[in-house]
Amino acid sequence: MPGRVARRATAVFRAAWATRTVSARIGVAFGLPLAIAVALGHPHEGAVATQGAFAAVYARDEPYRRRLRVMAGIGLALVLAVTAGTLLSSLPVAIAIGVGLVAGVGSLLGSAWDVGRPREFVLVLAFLAATQYPGGAGDVPLRAALVLGGAATVTAIAMSGALVRPRGPEERALEALWGRLADLLDAVGTPGAADARHDVLVAVEEARTVLTRAGHRRGDGDRLFGLALGAEGVLDAALGLVLRDAPPLDPAWAAAVRAIRASVRDPDAARDLQLPADAPDAVHGDRFARMMARAVAAADPALALQSTLVPFGRRRRRSARSAVRRVIHPGSLVLPTAARTGLAVAIGTAIGLSLDPNRGIWVGLTTAAVLQASNVTLTARRTMQRAGGTILGVGLAALVLALDPTAGVIVIALMVFQALMQSTISAAYGVATFFATPLALLIVDLGRPGTPAGALVGARIVDTLIGCAVGLLARRLLWPRTAETRLAAAQGAAIEAVRDVLHAALTRSEVETGHLVRRSRRGLHTALLNLRAVQQDAVGDLVFTVHDADELWATTSAVERLSFAAMGFGAPPDRPSPPRARLEELDGALDALAAIASGHRARALVAIPPMDGFPATHRALLELRDVLRAGEGEPAGA
Repeated sequence: MPGRVARRATAVFRAAWATRTVSARIGVAFGLPLAIAVALGHPHEGAVATQGAFAAVYARDEPYRRRLRVMAGIGLALVLAVTAGTLLSSLPVAIAIGVGLVAGVGSLLGSAWDVGRPREFVLVLAFLAATQYPGGAGDVPLRAALVLGGAATVTAIAMSGALVRPRGPEERALEALWGRLADLLDAVGTPGAADARHDVLVAVEEARTVLTRAGHRRGDGDRLFGLALGAEGVLDAALGLVLRDAPPLDPAWAAAVRAIRASVRDPDAARDLQLPADAPDAVHGDRFARMMARAVAAADPALALQSTLVPFGRRRRRSARSAVRRVIHPGSLVLPTAARTGLAVAIGTAIGLSLDPNRGIWVGLTTAAVLQASNVTLTARRTMQRAGGTILGVGLAALVLALDPTAGVIVIALMVFQALMQSTISAAYGVATFFATPLALLIVDLGRPGTPAGALVGARIVDTLIGCAVGLLARRLLWPRTAETRLAAAQGAAIEAVRDVLHAALTRSEVETGHLVRRSRRGLHTALLNLRAVQQDAVGDLVFTVHDADELWATTSAVERLSFAAMGFGAPPDRPSPPRARLEELDGALDALAAIASGHRARALVAIPPMDGFPATHRALLELRDVLRAGEGEPAGA
């Protein structure tokens, strides 16, 4: 046990250290509006402006153009939330209904517009905090201006990096991708290959998203796109090595990948980069060596290959209305999630206000926090972490308040706590909650002068436990199996993506470029990650039920093996295409398997055509067919 705790602590420290620069920037930006107000002798106004400063926690890894749009939108949303909270502050029933609407609509729109966590949580915080500050409707203009000023301040600080390194977010995403690729090469031939494979798929999807959102630019932008394309080629070849159980690779390959990672910011790091003379002695070894050579050509400034490589087109931006329509269709996971969040936060707030109108915000706020988890198991885990972190954090807040600190000391403490919370939120939610608790308590202490600190601190523990219970019950009772209902569709979508990859690879000789191959593989990456996420949530939702997780996993596991076989499928331009009839048989078989997996067709034996020269892919197809054949005559979703 001590060894396990030490390893966990080391992992949290490393994660926090890796994000120290961004976290410090957010901490300073968050505290700056408050510091200005305190310096002018208006700590209460500073606490209100801090609600707008919470915009700093959004879009931290986004390219600058999208970061500006997201933070500006969040700033305006915070102004509306504080305005509504101020207007409803004397009406307890209206507060509960209002915060439920803020939580539900915030969750829905945040998901529709791809706004990452904490999504609706900060809007709930701003609304509830505004209900607790002294004043009324006459204070709305001033509070709106303060919140807007706080949001504008942190946005300006967040955008300042564009003056120094305008492609910084894209570079960080590529560095993470090439670092994960190096880890995958280190893991080839070891039990850790499966986990490393998933991690690199996540990294390539994130890098692709960041680059697409940033848009294409000539010059250094071309080079970054070239490095992304090179990473995709190396990844596909490396997946082939893992699929065919290749032995451990020469460490020089991983070292070369790390040199390419360093060249993202410093192109000279890849100048005259030498690869091992011999390709790995395994199936796909020669292909892997070729892809590595192409990646070096994209990274080495002396070869100047990158100017011709633009793997991603400029994505057409969806309108705000179409984005919302995309998530409100009947089979969407977003709708029940938003409804659950809104109802639970409203109920939690109503319970808190019925106990004590002066402290009711903490129950609803805690409910919103624990419901950020995506399934019942994670919600239960998050509930325990939230409760433990809050109890310890209350002790830290009590210690700070017992020292009777000046407003200036509180400002510095808030900056430190915010930075520490941001650096640990991804790796250890309980640790982040430990720092978030005194953060919230100290802000309220500034915003409500004269509030007894001891009473505020003690009540926080009780309110947190109630909020945790409300959140956990809501996740268990309100639409508890939404992910499971979407699993069949995700499995079918992944099989259809496999069909597209195999068709593009087998007909590569019929087209001039490999654009269709690359595009289909990207589609499969996305479908596979979505499948894994839905699968994890579906299994997580089975806690406290009689359903067997193995029943859900069998099909997903077979689909994943087929997907990895397809991603490792070579597409040389000089390979003759198979007969058209054979291609149609393969497409038809995959269409039938996708229909069975998604529940649109009864289970039946599907004829799989032979695939000469591709034994791994053929075995994966047969395995998936046999899994889906179980219970022949019934729909797969039955």
